[in-house]
Amino acid sequence: MINFQDPTMFAAARAHVTSWRWRMGVGTLFAIGASFVLDSFAAGFGWFLAVMLSNGFDAMLGQTFIETRGQRERRTAGVLFVWGCAFSIAIFAAMTLYLAAYGGGPGRILSALMAASALVSVMLFLFQAPGFMLITAAPATLCLLAMAFMPFQQGPADAWSGAIGAACGAAGFLAFVTRAALYNGRMVAGLRGASREAKERALEAETKRAEAEEANRAKSEFLAVMTHELRTPLNAVIGYAEIINEDLAAEGRKELAEDANRITGSARHLLGLIDQILNLSSIDAGQEGLSPRDLEVRKLIEEAVAAVQEDARAGGNRISMRVTPDAERAYTDGAKLAVCVSALLSNAVKFTSNGLIAVTVEREEIDGWDFLVMAVSDTGVGIAAEDLPRAFMPFTQLDGSATRAKGGMGLGLSIAQRLAHVLGGEVRAVSQVGAGSTFTLRVPQRLASVSKVRAAA
Repeated sequence: MINFQDPTMFAAARAHVTSWRWRMGVGTLFAIGASFVLDSFAAGFGWFLAVMLSNGFDAMLGQTFIETRGQRERRTAGVLFVWGCAFSIAIFAAMTLYLAAYGGGPGRILSALMAASALVSVMLFLFQAPGFMLITAAPATLCLLAMAFMPFQQGPADAWSGAIGAACGAAGFLAFVTRAALYNGRMVAGLRGASREAKERALEAETKRAEAEEANRAKSEFLAVMTHELRTPLNAVIGYAEIINEDLAAEGRKELAEDANRITGSARHLLGLIDQILNLSSIDAGQEGLSPRDLEVRKLIEEAVAAVQEDARAGGNRISMRVTPDAERAYTDGAKLAVCVSALLSNAVKFTSNGLIAVTVEREEIDGWDFLVMAVSDTGVGIAAEDLPRAFMPFTQLDGSATRAKGGMGLGLSIAQRLAHVLGGEVRAVSQVGAGSTFTLRVPQRLASVSKVRAAA
């Protein structure tokens, strides 16, 4: 019923301990009232002494509970604290019964006010822990119920003393009610302030997020424009270099033809880098729309392999390809899928020497949806486990001489991952240094199911 590890229990205990002196101050009013109603100073302050000692003892138990750290020790301290509180409330409630039985009319009034004050006190200081509150509220509640069945008899005090006793009870009750009202007012004000501050922070965060998105969009649009402006003259350079190469080759001037061929190769390499920047900026700017169509997966893979075959041979690599019959066709954006596959193949070729690069395409059912699973495995240098997340970050070059020797801007894998997300899939990697890497691209076999797959996820 009570969780002694719950922070709300600690809050209730702290409130009970810190309010001890205030409760004893109000208890003094009740003791004075009881003395007048019962016409006995000894009865009133004898009871008050018992209440003060019992409350001091349960405050000490509460402090011990707050300071205890071990789980078992804390539970023991918590049980002792709860029963200590129940015992002190019972002593307080005993006087209410005695007043109701022997105090006459003023005694009934004072008794009801004291029991009601006890309930207000319990709810005021212990509301954070409902179980604890119910246990400690039980004695006062039972007293209020018992008063209805107790026989009435004339009290020992005269009318004036009875009125003073009832007035003391009313003052004590008003003190508890006033404190409860002030406490609740501060709590409501605090909640309103916290809510207002939370709204202001949320608005500020939303404003900053919008500003950051706008800045990122402007940057991406700028890069897109710049790369487009660079591609136009670069394509002209490639075209003229190819014409010069053909003319020189026809004239038999092989050395100059090879120089022109190098110009073409370098220009194409630069064009590839510019295309990567353009792809990345288009994705960041949210300009990557989808154009799904029926496509032959095997043909797409063959074209991607053919594009890197020359570089693979130059590095002494062999490329194998396997496409299962159930993965031969797909309905997706072929251009974006081709960019993803080409990026994975280029990465494998770049970091593999005199090895094997294997491309496999299979169909896999995931949560009732058909996915194309394209895996590109190599026997290259591999990637350390701690570096794998960085491999998909744009403009990131992993440490190591092999990586630096290969150059590049570190955009291929980042573009592949982002386009995979656009297609409703993802790219995952497993790698071992010195043994090679496997990059696996998973995308829905039918693009129409992308939104359904995302909703199911």
